[in-house]
Amino acid sequence: MQKKTLKMETGTTKTLKIRATPAIKEKDITFKSSDKKVASVSAKGKVTAKKEGTAKISVTVKKKGYKKKTAWVKVSVSAGKAESSGDEEMPAETNPPEEQGDAANNGKILVAYFSWSGTSERIAKNIIEQTGADSFRIERAVPYSTDYNTVAYGEAQTEAETNARPPIRDPLASVAEYKKIVLCYPIWWHTAPMTVGTFLESYDLTGKTIYPISQSASMDTSQYEESVEFIRNCAKGAVVENGIFTKEDDRIRSYIQNTVLKSQ
Repeated sequence: MQKKTLKMETGTTKTLKIRATPAIKEKDITFKSSDKKVASVSAKGKVTAKKEGTAKISVTVKKKGYKKKTAWVKVSVSAGKAESSGDEEMPAETNPPEEQGDAANNGKILVAYFSWSGTSERIAKNIIEQTGADSFRIERAVPYSTDYNTVAYGEAQTEAETNARPPIRDPLASVAEYKKIVLCYPIWWHTAPMTVGTFLESYDLTGKTIYPISQSASMDTSQYEESVEFIRNCAKGAVVENGIFTKEDDRIRSYIQNTVLKSQ
């Protein structure tokens, strides 16, 4: 299946219908949303648009005889509300996005990101939209304060000074299926947030390639380079690229296209 995008408004629903021969049963189908806050999906394929953003709905068919078992659809949610709803038909025998184009030849991609102010989240979601990659938001199990001074000169500073590894919320069970990890984060106290270290040290990253993408309102490239060194120390066995330090969408898009998607 080619990349399919549902453009939905907040509050609307669409039900994904699986088209396949021979007929498949409901128990053979699993639906999953990459971001339930943007768009949720029920066990029967009903997609509900919740807030503006982009989410990937994966549809896995577990049935003997199917050469390809995963279809996918991207939900692009816009602001506003409409009363209409409908159905979308999807083939079951199809290629997921990771099996198409340059990304197909180089393995599945995970975009893992930590974001407090929202800037790194915006960057990550643009990359997800560009690549069709899976995503994971790195969040501290005990949320950081919403007050800037409390975070900057309390929680974040203390963690950086003690090289802490705060537990993260709902960690992935495994990253074994991914060959490439795009890592988005801000610079906190001259390096990456310590929750990023927790994420990296939770998995066997042997043979994987990590692409750091960072930005800061006040730090410069020297602090970014410190953060990359921190990532290399945490990501044992992985190849950590030099990455890119910028907020500019065009530069990031070019880096993803010309480095992440084309690298071997």
